[in-house]
Amino acid sequence: MVHIEIKCNRNNFLRNIGSVIVLKFKKGDMLLLLIILIAGVSYFGLKFLYRDTVEKTAVISVNGKEYDRINLDKLTDEKTIHIDLGHGKYIHIIANSEGVHVSDVVCPDRICVKTGIINRVGESIVCLPNRVQIFIEGSEIPEVDSVSQ
Repeated sequence: MVHIEIKCNRNNFLRNIGSVIVLKFKKGDMLLLLIILIAGVSYFGLKFLYRDTVEKTAVISVNGKEYDRINLDKLTDEKTIHIDLGHGKYIHIIANSEGVHVSDVVCPDRICVKTGIINRVGESIVCLPNRVQIFIEGSEIPEVDSVSQ
């Protein structure tokens, strides 16, 4: 059996009862914990409530020209787009309720497949060897990361 006793100045913050350690909270500790808890719940709650309130469209471009537009909000079934690029090259795109992703492509690096699913305004998938671009557009202001600011 391990005996742990921690003392900080003259106040005991921890009390050892057998093998169970019990924390002693003061009013200030409880108030701080409550404020942090309310802030966290409200942040994630608001983010959850307002995440999909905008109409989003996936735009597929081949060689700089628009190939197709898919309204992601009105999409009920999975939509498969097969684009034949000539010379044995192709790209296979799947759009569903989760978003848009490239499932198969003929190119040397396959970075567009590794990008995964995109579903937020401003996100994009690019296949440079085949000159195919897929991006999500809408009226929502895209989230800006610290590098873009």
